[in-house]
Amino acid sequence: MTTRREEIFSVLQEIGLPAVRVKQGSAEVIEFNELFSSLINRAAPRDYRLWFVEGVLARMTDADRTSCEVAFVNRTPVQVQVTFKAINGRALNFEMRSFFSVGQKKVDQSVVWVFIPLANQILERVRDAHLSEGRELERLRMRNELHQGVSQQLLGAAFGCKVLAGKVATLSEELGKEASDLAKLVNGAVIELQNLVQSNEK
Repeated sequence: MTTRREEIFSVLQEIGLPAVRVKQGSAEVIEFNELFSSLINRAAPRDYRLWFVEGVLARMTDADRTSCEVAFVNRTPVQVQVTFKAINGRALNFEMRSFFSVGQKKVDQSVVWVFIPLANQILERVRDAHLSEGRELERLRMRNELHQGVSQQLLGAAFGCKVLAGKVATLSEELGKEASDLAKLVNGAVIELQNLVQSNEK
């Protein structure tokens, strides 16, 4: 029969997240999933209980290590970054997040660390999808703004120029013609803008 903790580690394994549970004071490893084992094992000492101290904490910056120590003492969540090396030598960057069990007995206080990859194929696809969706929403917003805002304003200006051309023509035929030409120019700009917006919608 599996415990709730084992189920959590199993679920984290299934979704591709390395995880480890360590003692609060000593940071000695209590349990872990296979992903954590494969992540740390190449340069880790033989004794798995030292994997977190020697294989994880040793890779952190001083500031991040201090953040972890403070989180251990205060039992507060923390997020820090750590880098491992893949077999091919490529850097694997992770964000480590700590989780403390609520209602744990004092003698059994421990911390679960979950390693979230900062770049992998799934995350990159999600990021690209969000970026693509964001670009499309921005294009849609600009089209609407051009159509409902700028285009309508230009249309109003063209109509105003046409009315003004009729009034000015009674005073000066030459000025009336210039105002009429201006009305045609603005109206042409409106048509061109509407065509541009419609062609981007296809």
